Amino acid sequence: MFKNLYPALICSILALPVSGQKEDPLTQRGSVTFITDNQRLPDDAWQSELRGRAAWRNFLAQHPRWVVEFNEDNGKPHRAFGPPIATNGDTPEQRARAFITSELAAFHVPMEDLQAFPTCTTAKNHYVHFAQRHGGMEVLFAGAMVKMDLQGNVIAFGLDVYDNIQPLSVPAVGDDAIVMAAQAGLTDVVSTSMEPAPRILPVPAFRSSVQHLVREVTVNTSGHGIPGRWRCLVDAASGKLLYRQNMVVTENMGSPDDVGADVTVSNAISMSPLNAPVMEVARNLHLTVGGQAFVTDVNGTVASGVSGPVAFNAPLRGDWSVVRTNNVIPTLTGSLLEGANAVTFDADATLQERSAYFHVNNIHDHMKDVLPTFTGMDIALPTNVDLTSGNCNAFYDGSSINFYSEANDCFSMANIADVPYHEYGHGINHTFYQQLGQTYNNGAMDEGYADVWALSLTLDPMLAAGYTISNPGSYIRRYDINKKVYPGDITGEVHSDGEIIAGAWWDTYLQLGNDMTHTMALFAEAYPGVQAIAPSGQEGQAFRDVLLDVLQADDDDANLINGTPNGTAIAEAFRLHGITLLAGFSVQHVPVETAPVQQGITITATATVDFPYTDYLQGEQLNYRVDQGTWQQVMMTNTGGDDYEAQIPGQPTGTVIAYYIGLLDIGDILSSVTPSSAELPDPNLPNFILVGYELKLTENADNLNELGDWTMGMTGDNNSTGTWEFWDPNPTYSTVDQSIIQTGDQHTVGGEYCFFTGNAAETDSLTPGTADVDAGRTTLQGDPIDLSGYTNPTFTLYRWYTNSPP
Repeated sequence: MFKNLYPALICSILALPVSGQKEDPLTQRGSVTFITDNQRLPDDAWQSELRGRAAWRNFLAQHPRWVVEFNEDNGKPHRAFGPPIATNGDTPEQRARAFITSELAAFHVPMEDLQAFPTCTTAKNHYVHFAQRHGGMEVLFAGAMVKMDLQGNVIAFGLDVYDNIQPLSVPAVGDDAIVMAAQAGLTDVVSTSMEPAPRILPVPAFRSSVQHLVREVTVNTSGHGIPGRWRCLVDAASGKLLYRQNMVVTENMGSPDDVGADVTVSNAISMSPLNAPVMEVARNLHLTVGGQAFVTDVNGTVASGVSGPVAFNAPLRGDWSVVRTNNVIPTLTGSLLEGANAVTFDADATLQERSAYFHVNNIHDHMKDVLPTFTGMDIALPTNVDLTSGNCNAFYDGSSINFYSEANDCFSMANIADVPYHEYGHGINHTFYQQLGQTYNNGAMDEGYADVWALSLTLDPMLAAGYTISNPGSYIRRYDINKKVYPGDITGEVHSDGEIIAGAWWDTYLQLGNDMTHTMALFAEAYPGVQAIAPSGQEGQAFRDVLLDVLQADDDDANLINGTPNGTAIAEAFRLHGITLLAGFSVQHVPVETAPVQQGITITATATVDFPYTDYLQGEQLNYRVDQGTWQQVMMTNTGGDDYEAQIPGQPTGTVIAYYIGLLDIGDILSSVTPSSAELPDPNLPNFILVGYELKLTENADNLNELGDWTMGMTGDNNSTGTWEFWDPNPTYSTVDQSIIQTGDQHTVGGEYCFFTGNAAETDSLTPGTADVDAGRTTLQGDPIDLSGYTNPTFTLYRWYTNSPP
């Protein structure tokens, strides 16, 4: 409807390079992902629209000051958090289900599809994770999460589930073709196996997703001396390979009064090629004395109580490691005298065998300090050294860690402490997730967190220093220089991408005053957030999830928005690597429509921005242009509390000023723009200010009709529904979330009537397509207007328009 006429114009690896800088592509060859944009940032316009829908608005009305980042593929909250919300139930799972049912019903969560994983309880929180199974089939990379404090109050949730899954076609591709697609492009295939049950894979599309019926195939390879175990997802209808990930991750790089024979085992071991071997005790070692079994204590000692002299036998096997070279376990044998005896493997095991055993014990003890209740790695892990099928590498294959022999100018990685720590870290990552019923999917997270396990034990930002024989200055990665930043440094190579999240943790350690105990306490509290269930290619989402969980780990009152004891330090550490929480906020602003000539124009706005977003915010930014000139940017001044103000310089009569407002973060990203999407290359309309104009004529469709008569319909109109009408509009709503599609009100305050394209009867179901414009054109035309007496005439109008309902 037209309103006014004014006098102007409207318009896993550590890559192992000799230089320490380049990466070995062998570990990435063959990887495939359905994620097409691995540098994706939240779409501010889409996030704003999703926040504006009824489901979130109603939730926010009940629970003020909650913040959300939406899953842009399913239109539901991916992560939302805020002040605690009370729940009911006897167990965390019951409380989580009750919360979803009572508080999140408007998001259409398919409760019948949710299958709970074991609840993980930390020192501060309960994590309840759900998988989604639809029609008996697993929905891959889908699930829900409810995070509660220990009193059962909800402090965060996520709904990465799909309620619009359509019946999927019966597989059209045979098993043989599926297997061929899975192994296409891989060499040295040893074996394949296919899961009997199909899965559902949601593949992101533009602001939506498309579900594919897929078959999961495991392809085992042996190329380049490194075994491969490839997880493959093949479309059962087309035979297209949609996802392939190598699940093998490589390093491309007694008391004096005791009676009987006592023994202490110690060995010379290598911590680094840059330093001489050092003597260390062999703790947790299994041995027999006189046929009786014993285990060395933390001092490498056994007080046997068996009278000497007596024979003993000690394979290089312990509680947490069993060392093998060519499938042979080094073994120390001999005789013990009565009293204290000191023995060593130095003549019976190589330096790399002795070192590998020590390093596995070291990282296992460190893991238990960080995760004292985790038992997934409380096994004698097979530790294989001096492999000759390759060189300059090490890997974890799901059941063992493996190190190549010294060759090709590379020391054996078993002799470099942080490499076994890193490989063992892969084992911690995967088995921790497995105990929670989850899969560690994201390769960059896996490599980055394996580095965190190593860095947190060595307290050294350089990994594998001096690993090449000819270059003592070589290294694989380091975290004190050349910080990797998201999204610009995302390359798709998992080791390089993993440096972003590992670097954020290293800088958290530095920001917390070099306190690794505190840092790893935060790590342990955030670890059950299982952020790495995101597929490879969705690193940005995983990294932001980590930051949110770390901040909540640091929180001391289950209310993140009022700050945390070390929130500023944590936010800064992650910001250094481009990881910030980018959920948008609504900027409240009353548009300025007119202004006097040559007088400064004051623009005011309000934005309620809580911690942690305050740590990422440069401030509010005003963007304006005069007539069709260049856009100008002005930072608005905070005038107290949540209020901001800026001035546009005075302009001559007849000027039209366009403007919009947004929040500018520390990465120079503008978000929460009002009017929404006004900043885009293909923009929505901004606000307009008319300078020095005088209102002459108005049409409000109620009691002012100064612009002549209006004709609805013209020759050539060919639409089937949605013809222009004049009356009181009836609203229509989305069947997805009840957000409004056609308004039920016109613009004029106190007004009733307006022109609209089609009107749903009040008895209709009022679905999105009711009475909309279909199959052609409909026209509304006004009478001719004589503009000969005006200077710079300008028309303004108010319209309600949508072409993309939910």
